[in-house]
Amino acid sequence: MKINDVIVYKTVMFNKGTEAKIMRKILALAVAGTLMVTSSVCVFAAEGIGVAEENTDAGSNGGSEATYSPTTAEYWQEKYEKANGDIADLNRQVGALSAQKDMQEQQLRSLQDQFEAFKAAQERNNASLSVANSTLNNQKNDLINQKNNLTKQLENTKKSLNEAITVRDKYQEKYKNATKHGKNEAPSRAAQLSRNNAIGDGYGGYIAQGGHVQINGGKSNVTFTLAAPTSGVLSSASQYANSVGGTLLHCVTTSSPGVSFKTATVNFTVTGVYANDTIAVYQLQGKNWVQVLVSSVTDNHVTVNLTQHGPLAFVRVAAVATATH
Repeated sequence: MKINDVIVYKTVMFNKGTEAKIMRKILALAVAGTLMVTSSVCVFAAEGIGVAEENTDAGSNGGSEATYSPTTAEYWQEKYEKANGDIADLNRQVGALSAQKDMQEQQLRSLQDQFEAFKAAQERNNASLSVANSTLNNQKNDLINQKNNLTKQLENTKKSLNEAITVRDKYQEKYKNATKHGKNEAPSRAAQLSRNNAIGDGYGGYIAQGGHVQINGGKSNVTFTLAAPTSGVLSSASQYANSVGGTLLHCVTTSSPGVSFKTATVNFTVTGVYANDTIAVYQLQGKNWVQVLVSSVTDNHVTVNLTQHGPLAFVRVAAVATATH
């Protein structure tokens, strides 16, 4: 049972007990007054208290007159009236207590309503705090996960950096050892390009072919050997690239000694090419530049389908040109 209910219950029971005591007093006084009056009348009748008898003769009416003493009757009358006064006072007290009880019950109802309102507000606040705590915990967990991921990335970066430093130090040591033995002459660029089956463009870029040419649809270890074109072919390729609105990147001739083919898929390494570039490749067939199929373009790589050897011009264009010259 709630504390407010206990207070209401005790107050009501107290008021009810007080009313019961007052009513019992009223009833006792009423009964007492009635009994006193009744007893007095009976005593008067039985004992003839305060009666004065007079002599009568035989010739008279034969009756007698009785006179009652006022002392006893007045006494009980006063008692009776006092009892009625006490009853009236008690009735007034009952009315006052009833009004007080009603007022206290109203006050208790008001306090109960205030308590329920406070309880409801507290429950709402608790729910809001629970939601806020849950949100903060989720944010905290997200930050912890981000921190862990960044820590892992940092560790990986440090590891990669240490590995790179180790490789660098090894090459530096190797270079120092080479210079100590007089091997400090760096090979010429032309020798490097030739050794890697590459042709330079004169501006630091190059085109190369690393082998693994697909011959007639099958895999092979064939490498197309590259060579620089003649000046006349190079000039013609540059003019044709301009005519199609493009820029000549590289021009080379291909060959595969001892290997013939009907179709060949060749992967060329072409510096300065990116996956989103539009690259057109043209082959000089007789006196005409004929466009050949480019099957893929990735960073620094262009894959071309060929049906014969001949000079190739790699051209960067805004859109793939289809005209031939």
